[in-house]
Amino acid sequence: MSQKQIIMKMDKNHPLEVHASCKTCGGQPDGAGYLCGSDEDGNGFVLWIEEQEVFDIVAKVIAQKS
Repeated sequence: MSQKQIIMKMDKNHPLEVHASCKTCGGQPDGAGYLCGSDEDGNGFVLWIEEQEVFDIVAKVIAQKS
C-alpha cells in the first residue's frame, strides 16, 4: 500500500475511532485497520495501521478514553 495516511473532509466532530480492515468486504488486503477522526469543521484524517499488535494497542487506548 503506497498511502498510509489520508486527509479528507468528513462529518463534523467525528470521534476518534479505530476500525479493523474488512478483508472479505473489499477492504485493504494488507494491514490490520485504521484510525480516523475529524474536528469541528469536518477536517478529518485516516491513518492506516499495518501491524496487528499496534492496532490492538490503539484500540485498547481508544476504548479507555471512551
